[in-house]
Amino acid sequence: MAKRRNGFIQLLEQLEAGVLAPFILGAAQTAQGVVRDLQKAGPAWSGTFANSWEIASASQVTTGSGEPGAPQRLLAPILTVNEYKLKPVVKYYIANKALHADYALDLKEGRFFPPDGQPLRNPAAAAGKTIQTGSRGSGLQKRGDVTGNGDGGGTSSAALDWYANYVKGGGLDRSISLYMDQALRNVKL
Repeated sequence: MAKRRNGFIQLLEQLEAGVLAPFILGAAQTAQGVVRDLQKAGPAWSGTFANSWEIASASQVTTGSGEPGAPQRLLAPILTVNEYKLKPVVKYYIANKALHADYALDLKEGRFFPPDGQPLRNPAAAAGKTIQTGSRGSGLQKRGDVTGNGDGGGTSSAALDWYANYVKGGGLDRSISLYMDQALRNVKL
């Protein structure tokens, strides 16, 4: 009788995993899509910032290479059934681990100087991303705070407050809805 009960419990667990699999995979695809959106919207000079995103679940973390170059795809860790169905409600945490992330996210003010005689390697420029040029004040300011047009020594490859606008302006919510809907539409029952 105990063997039969264990077999029944295992069958129920397998059925539960099968029913939840599309939602678990959809959540992973959504996290990956959000990182792609952040890579596309954020500043891109050498590519180290775009390749320094990480996606963490309760039990695993996947981290970008942090290497210069074009943005690389980052795969989300796959949630376990228990991670998906139990609290907390937030299943993935997405963060950027670049040393200069607070500046690139426009969360911290600093002083920004062009590289000393080094040409800027900007993969965003090759992709047609607009690069703003102009002047900056002499004090502390945010990365994207470039005023005027022309050669003022200041450059920016993403709009000021791009990250806050994405998170608080509804872009994140729209992305989550879009990517989860796409993932669930692809489910074959």
